[in-house]
Amino acid sequence: MALLTLIPKSEARKKVLEKRRLLTPAEASLKTERIIAHLKNTDEFNYAKKLHIYISTRPGEVDTRKIIDFAFGRGKEVFLPKFHKENGTFRRAQFTGWGDLIQNSDGYWEPGISAGEDLSDIDLFIVPAIAISKSGQRVGQGGGHYDRLLKKTFAPKMVAAFEFQVFDYIESDLHDVRIDKIVTELRVINTRENGKQ
Repeated sequence: MALLTLIPKSEARKKVLEKRRLLTPAEASLKTERIIAHLKNTDEFNYAKKLHIYISTRPGEVDTRKIIDFAFGRGKEVFLPKFHKENGTFRRAQFTGWGDLIQNSDGYWEPGISAGEDLSDIDLFIVPAIAISKSGQRVGQGGGHYDRLLKKTFAPKMVAAFEFQVFDYIESDLHDVRIDKIVTELRVINTRENGKQ
């Protein structure tokens, strides 16, 4: 029986960031459209009336603006994270249109309206990941902000990612929150079934 090899988070980050740099905007756009095609066939997305998502900002990332437009066009209420610097946590603020966003001091776009802490009515979270394992271990930026946010909810958690971001096994920490499904340009992975499609 083969031994499982856990890839360190730092190595997974490095591999993905190298591949991101090689991805052209046209390739990223096409792959994002394919991700949306898979996403719209998931029960979690179809049943969700209120969706919490983020705005992608870096080259080579899944273009979540397209996902936001698609969800908003379907009549879903869309919420975005708004960083609360005083205690280092994310709050949720409703997306009402691209013209209503402001750029915060860290360069991220977020709603200009006030934000709340209650997540009980959110039906689905789509969260960022630099890398992710087939069993749901997410590698983020390293600040732990999303893990703290996700511990406050029982709603389904998804990652929209390109295939090169998906690994068989990645090391995890005790505070890491497991992701339920991964949607790529090729497939939907149910992490609760140990990576089965």
